[in-house]
Amino acid sequence: MRSLSLATIKARFSEMVNLAEHRNERVVIEKRNNPVAVIIGYEDYQKLKTLEDIYESKVLEEILKNDRFYTLEEVAKRVNIEL
Repeated sequence: MRSLSLATIKARFSEMVNLAEHRNERVVIEKRNNPVAVIIGYEDYQKLKTLEDIYESKVLEEILKNDRFYTLEEVAKRVNIEL
């Protein structure tokens, strides 16, 4: 995975999209030497969404199995979502 500045990404955007699309390479975008975003191919994105869905399903299964219901805040904390 390569990390590049936002200025470099802007100058070479089409190339970065091609790397993500055709080579499945992830490109980290940095601002002031801090990672702020990632360019990934659509297939990678779909895989991440599928993993997220599987994880959320497992959490729901656990809740139902244990007959324990969580508050919205508890669920958000567990799946790393900021409310």
